Amino acid sequence: MQQPLAYRMRPRTLDEVVGQSHLVGPGKIISRMVKAKMLSSMILYGPPGTGKTSIASAIAGSTKYAFRKLNAATDTKKDLQIVAEEAKMSGTVILLLDEIHRLDKIKQDFLLPHLENGRIVLIGATTENPYISINPAIRSRTQIFPVHRLSIAEMKIAIQRALADKERGLGNLPLVLEENAEE
Repeated sequence: MQQPLAYRMRPRTLDEVVGQSHLVGPGKIISRMVKAKMLSSMILYGPPGTGKTSIASAIAGSTKYAFRKLNAATDTKKDLQIVAEEAKMSGTVILLLDEIHRLDKIKQDFLLPHLENGRIVLIGATTENPYISINPAIRSRTQIFPVHRLSIAEMKIAIQRALADKERGLGNLPLVLEENAEE
């Protein structure tokens, strides 16, 4: 069974990100961090579906660091401990922490030293205003970046890529339909 289109089309590098040029465009802050190999923890906030997870996965793909994804509301401290152990063994791990505004105090206290020593590069994603909803201790160890809705032109680019991509996109639709017909 094939992954949903949104997962297959997720950018692998910053060059593949559609929109958010104020962050990932040439010479912009996240592009400069990746190019210099000097990532710092960050919080991406904005409406749902604007590319927060896509930016995080593109950063990981552009840097070749291990990439892990957790949800602050549903994953446990034990899940964070596993990521921390991996970071201790392999070096740097990029952790996308979705719904970071729901991170409880126990998980925050565990995460703080790992952010400070740089083994875990946190990319928090939230739809909530981080200046109100995120604990000051976490906020003080991150850079906060707004993520905006895509323009109509940017949406068209994303759709055109999905239609044209024979490997990951809708360009392989005849193969998928053929595969499903055989089942």
